[in-house]
Amino acid sequence: MAHSKARASEVQYDVFLSFSGADTRFDFTSFLNRALNNAGICIFMDEDAIKVGDKIGETILQAIDNSKIYIPIISQTYLDCKWCLIEFERMMNNVSQSEGRKKIFPIFYKVKPGDVKHRTPSPKNLSSEVKLGAFKETLAKVGKIKGWKVKERQR
Repeated sequence: MAHSKARASEVQYDVFLSFSGADTRFDFTSFLNRALNNAGICIFMDEDAIKVGDKIGETILQAIDNSKIYIPIISQTYLDCKWCLIEFERMMNNVSQSEGRKKIFPIFYKVKPGDVKHRTPSPKNLSSEVKLGAFKETLAKVGKIKGWKVKERQR
């Protein structure tokens, strides 16, 4: 997936939130988004930043390129969502090419980092086995990054 590197002058967002809406949108992710916004941090979160008429995929990929910090919220359904994996691969590529200007801080939401790095993603509609291999490699890399672990609270 070819893309242009974002120059420092093109930075639009402090943080890009990547998440699976199926299991985190209305609780963890929305609370995190609100807290970061209240702290004056400029966030890209899809439903807030994509406007009617925008091309969704292009807007998301451009926002990734134009962000300084990436926070993927890796949950059970994140690993099975095609777009989450596309976003994650783009974030990892940008970090590796940024010479330290971009950072990724994963949050492991009710999943163990070790489980992530050994997981075979099963997103629907992947176009080729080559992409599956790239996604597996990307997940192996994230499992080696120190991130935050969020467990289910005991009630």
